Amino acid sequence: MHNYLLRIKYNGENYHGIAYQKNVKTISGEILNYFDIKEFKLSIVSRTDKGVNAEENYIVISSDKNIDFSNFQNNDIKILNVYKLKEFINIRKFSRGKLYEYKLPKKLFEKKYIPKYLINNEKILIKSEEKEFDINKYIEASKYFVGIKSFHNFAKGKLRDPICNITKFEIIEDKDFYINYIEGNRFLYEMIRRIITFLISIGYNLFPLDLIEKVFIYNLEPKPFPSDPKYLTLKKVYLDWKELYKYIEDIIEI
Repeated sequence: MHNYLLRIKYNGENYHGIAYQKNVKTISGEILNYFDIKEFKLSIVSRTDKGVNAEENYIVISSDKNIDFSNFQNNDIKILNVYKLKEFINIRKFSRGKLYEYKLPKKLFEKKYIPKYLINNEKILIKSEEKEFDINKYIEASKYFVGIKSFHNFAKGKLRDPICNITKFEIIEDKDFYINYIEGNRFLYEMIRRIITFLISIGYNLFPLDLIEKVFIYNLEPKPFPSDPKYLTLKKVYLDWKELYKYIEDIIEI
């Protein structure tokens, strides 16, 4: 078998995520289909959602074909680097963290998230009066998300391990966007997009700042819905290259 590590970038707006799915258009599926790879093993460092972009992501492909990746052509997907591996590896085991960017439009979104309760043994009713959007409240609330915490309220479905370590949450303003930079060791399914929606609700005074610590302990009812994926980009993946180079046989020119 031939084993390859690919560093790629892509515009994911018209794709159902990066993970291969047989009957829908995906980022890894486009690469596999281009080279007519029918039998394969696949490992992805960050399984970006439907519509999400990446300036850097990594996938491992194992196939019985010797592939010349320099021939690949796709307007939305670019293969940046190719490494020949000694064996198939689970590339996620080499990830030490990721950096995401969410470009929140200043016009925001029409649909607003309105939390009703924080539920533990008792129900805490959320009572707030909606006001004009306040970016300072949004920024103040974002600071609470830094650290090792349970993000059970900010992911889809049931979770085996909701604990993540967010090491950076910075917000920069430009002409059209509030640009969010979020760095952490791992991220749950739809986690960033649900955090953004929640922070918007705080900016509109729909959730009080003095209760924010409880969202890492109690259950929000309902959970925040995910914000628009087209504004989310995976900027950087931090890999343990010292350990990874033990498995690299060759660096292939493309």
